[in-house]
Amino acid sequence: MGRNRCFSQYLLNVGILNANNISEVLPKAACAAPQLHVLAIQQHLLSETQVGELSGEEDGARALEDSKMLSGSQIDGLKKAVPNRDARIAQVVLDERLADLKQIDHCFRAYDNEEVHPIREAVETILHEHEDMNPVDDIYGEYMEMLVGALQRFMQTDAVILPEHIAPDTDGTHFVSQSMNGQISVAAAILAKDKVFLDMASRYSGEELTEVDELAEDSLAEFINVLNGLYIVNLSGRGLDMDLDMPKYGQNVSPMASSMIAVRVVADFGAFVVYLAEDEFIY
Repeated sequence: MGRNRCFSQYLLNVGILNANNISEVLPKAACAAPQLHVLAIQQHLLSETQVGELSGEEDGARALEDSKMLSGSQIDGLKKAVPNRDARIAQVVLDERLADLKQIDHCFRAYDNEEVHPIREAVETILHEHEDMNPVDDIYGEYMEMLVGALQRFMQTDAVILPEHIAPDTDGTHFVSQSMNGQISVAAAILAKDKVFLDMASRYSGEELTEVDELAEDSLAEFINVLNGLYIVNLSGRGLDMDLDMPKYGQNVSPMASSMIAVRVVADFGAFVVYLAEDEFIY
């Protein structure tokens, strides 16, 4: 599987974004309109010297158009480009003065290194706090990469994971889980409060759901079943054959399992928790 694109996670890992501002930045980025100079920086069309010159301008986009830094065809191409999540998050970070233009340029250059895996690195940080856990870094990190990709694809949302140990509040929550068994065993679950659970179910089903009923439960169960199906197909390409158990649903669940971690995920519509473990959750 190719490296998942998640510039927002990279910015969180290096400290530009954090747990205090991410919940405000992500929703703004969903509808942000990146300016020309931000798109040019993302596409590496400007040298570090040129970025430095633009950083002192009050209107970087206008200054770029007025300069001779790019050709007319390059400017036209930027104007016609459809901005992706990475450009939108960069624009909001600039607008909120969380980083300057030179920092954004540096981050894009570092992030585009194929050896950089922001989501896996965040998972590794979480696992370092679990001293007696089996070596599951690659398994859990790869799963979380695929989960963020599935959120982007099926729910049209950006998402990051907070690289910190948490003890989730399970009161008033809904829990959907599924186990995968074979040459290795992995269990995954989503735990969310009413509003976030409904938002996720509505985004995945394409219907506006107003209460957590059987339709909402089935929608999230289908999402996790599709996600895990993609995951085991990916593993089968490496010679690891696995099967899926049926998804399970519960309320106010405090699960237990071997090598279990709880990961807080923040998306455009709110936060929820993903549990990963080496065997089926007991609750």
